[in-house]
Amino acid sequence: MLFYQPNLNITNNIKKITLYFIRNFINFFKIILGKNIENFYIPNLGIKNVIMIDPCKVEYFNSVPMKFYGNTKFILDFDWDKTNKLIKENEKDHQVYGSCKEIFIDGIPIEKSKMYFYLEKNIEQFKESKGCKTHKDIINFLENKVRLYENIKIKGVQKYINNNIEFMIDKNFNLVKINSGNHRFAISRVLKLRKIPVEIKLISKDCFEHKFTSMTEINKIIKRIENKYT
Repeated sequence: MLFYQPNLNITNNIKKITLYFIRNFINFFKIILGKNIENFYIPNLGIKNVIMIDPCKVEYFNSVPMKFYGNTKFILDFDWDKTNKLIKENEKDHQVYGSCKEIFIDGIPIEKSKMYFYLEKNIEQFKESKGCKTHKDIINFLENKVRLYENIKIKGVQKYINNNIEFMIDKNFNLVKINSGNHRFAISRVLKLRKIPVEIKLISKDCFEHKFTSMTEINKIIKRIENKYT
């Protein structure tokens, strides 16, 4: 079952859902005009890019210079995989992965967590970080993450129409955690959940032998990845 994240403005919610489905149809029918990999955009009715994986099987994470709003190209020629980082080598010191372990496993108070000090330092330098400007803001932010942890512990990670945990498939067919959903992903690893929904936002052009492809081939690659990570 798909869930749409609540928004205080109901009108905006309706507009977002409507635009989402319009883009789905448009991007689906674009493929009829040609199967050049340049023509594949998401969201797309024909591309099954939300899959179920075991989060503890994911080895790499990264942050890519893309925002996945509206229509975005699904297959790109990129070398961002050169900066992939191993989760196991970095999660102890990472502000999100490290803090989740500190707070939810080691029982460290939130105001002594890596995320607290990370936000505090950023506020000193940039006046704001992740919507936080004060000590109280940081505490509220981290308390929300504690509530998120409790929710996921009971209900698991929810699947949404948009704003799922974001991944890319690199040229070596690695599933790489990128950009949005770091806390949900880190919490799912702490809880050792066996299956969570994630959304593939990007596939390397090098995964394809030819300039032309099809939704069938794309979905086969995605299914191959899903099987590898479950």
